[in-house]
Amino acid sequence: LADELPMVYGTCVCIYCALRADVKVGSDILVSLSLVAYSTVVTLVYVQIRKPVFHQVAYGIEVFYIVLLNTRHQIEVRKTNPRAYVELTQLFWVGFGSFGAAFVLWNIDNIFCGSLRDARNALPPLFSPLFQLHAYWHIGTALGCYVTIVYQQYLRLVKLNTIDEYSIRRIAFVVPYLDKAVKQL
Repeated sequence: LADELPMVYGTCVCIYCALRADVKVGSDILVSLSLVAYSTVVTLVYVQIRKPVFHQVAYGIEVFYIVLLNTRHQIEVRKTNPRAYVELTQLFWVGFGSFGAAFVLWNIDNIFCGSLRDARNALPPLFSPLFQLHAYWHIGTALGCYVTIVYQQYLRLVKLNTIDEYSIRRIAFVVPYLDKAVKQL
């Protein structure tokens, strides 16, 4: 529970950011209350039934919704800012790819848990981490969530028409971050 429910909460924050990307000021109490209600219902139901499939579906609904929201934003940005569109598209695919790969590995781990455990026990300890697919699920979803946050920051800057003050840099060619653009003299 301690690693699954925060995924729901964090994704609600990303959904809020995506819904409010082009708003100049203020907050939307209805959006906030709706996301808090969703998180509360998911938490209460999941604590009672403790079925991983429920979490998968609840989290999957959120991921699907944010993909739809971000796709809509990308279509809008494509018309107005081609450079930003390219950057957003790259961020989108890194985030989506991270979530997708993590989901596949997590399901392989769930289905073949016993076989993977046997393989870990049969191999030298140095190779044991290669078969810890549940750990890769956490790494992949963490990267996907982080990239989604950078995506939302970048999108917000595009919508506020201040994106030219920033650039995207990458750590190890994969992990993006926003950096204040250096002004040319």
